[in-house]
Amino acid sequence: MTPMWLPVAVLFGGLILGLALGLPIAFTLGSSAVIAAWLFQGTQSLSFVATNTFGMMRNLVLIGMPLFIFMAAMLERSGVADDLYAALRQWFGPLRGGLAMATVVICTVIAALSGVSTAGVVTMGIIALPRMLKLGYDKTLAIGPILAGGVLGILIPPSISFILYGMLTKTSIGKLFAGGLIPGLILSFLYFAYIGIKCYFRPHLGPSLPKEERVSLRGKIILSRGLILPALLIIVVLGSIFGGIASPTEAAAVGAFGAIICAAINRRLNWETLKEAAIRTFSVNTMIMWILYGAVCFSSIFITAGGPKLVKEFILGLNVAPMVVIFLMMVVYFILGCFVDEVTIMLLTLPIFLPILTDLGYDPVWFGVLFIVNMQMAYLTPPFGFTLFYMRGVAPLEVSLLDIYRSVIPFVGIQWIGVFLVMFFPQLALWLPTVAFGLK
Repeated sequence: MTPMWLPVAVLFGGLILGLALGLPIAFTLGSSAVIAAWLFQGTQSLSFVATNTFGMMRNLVLIGMPLFIFMAAMLERSGVADDLYAALRQWFGPLRGGLAMATVVICTVIAALSGVSTAGVVTMGIIALPRMLKLGYDKTLAIGPILAGGVLGILIPPSISFILYGMLTKTSIGKLFAGGLIPGLILSFLYFAYIGIKCYFRPHLGPSLPKEERVSLRGKIILSRGLILPALLIIVVLGSIFGGIASPTEAAAVGAFGAIICAAINRRLNWETLKEAAIRTFSVNTMIMWILYGAVCFSSIFITAGGPKLVKEFILGLNVAPMVVIFLMMVVYFILGCFVDEVTIMLLTLPIFLPILTDLGYDPVWFGVLFIVNMQMAYLTPPFGFTLFYMRGVAPLEVSLLDIYRSVIPFVGIQWIGVFLVMFFPQLALWLPTVAFGLK
């Protein structure tokens, strides 16, 4: 009889080899699964893989994903971020580090409008970064808040990552959305406080806005009209979910339509804008779906080979406190996040970790929030971090990749604080789902 560990070793050996060769992750996952299945389980196992893949494709939860992506793509082109920045630049500008603080606030709002990390990073990298550098901001203090604020998009609802996690774990997406809101706002506040404290003691790192560029109180109030559209859209999308009026999928449709209305009000709605947003939605959604196909193939063979049982027996056999097990999972996620994206990590690890969590009595909503807080670091840590390369693509020429790497170090430390807060104070993730949905 074939030892249980042998097909598992071939699976992960193929995955590591594919990553080392730089092959696309979707095809690396799928080909590793097919080879392991053919070697150890015969061709009949491939029908099981195909059944699982088609089952995933028919999941209605996935309908919401392209709608939220389209909403983000339309908002990127609607001028909403420009209006937000114009208003908050004046309100926070007189403070030391005020533009960096305003950037964190705007990234938080964009996160609540988009559900993806790239929207905030690309938008504020284009709008805010050149202005902060021109004002004399330290490069790391100008870049770091954009990157850290941008990755809030996978934690603050409506998060695409929560949609995928809920689909894979059969967990309420509405509860996951509610669970991610408070930790996301806490992290935003921690970024804000870090900038304020650092610039208080070292004011040369983040100079205040020159007096000649400031406007009167009346001018600030007039500019604040730019806050109305994003505030209304957030209230409509999240309020309809938390109020039980609409499902996340229905709210995604409302959000997509609302983004079109925002573009029309700002006179940015035309066929070219719709075309660019549609193409962007198609490309991002296609990338995610291909990874899902490959990962479902991989996890199907991993499950039939007995991999989850093997790992579960090993971890539970360590005879350590349950919270130590959770911490070890977080360390594994942090290491994996340096090399692969959160979608792949979910599909690789959840079949292993969920049975363990069930045995230990942990809530899947709590763990989902904890996982996504951890995965924010995956977007910031080299060599894989997506947002690092997006920033490199939009940053001015004087910004080097080393500057970008250096800028994320303190914010990764703050995100670890966020991980520990959610670990040791579960109600940060569970209080709002309890209030909104009666979570037990």
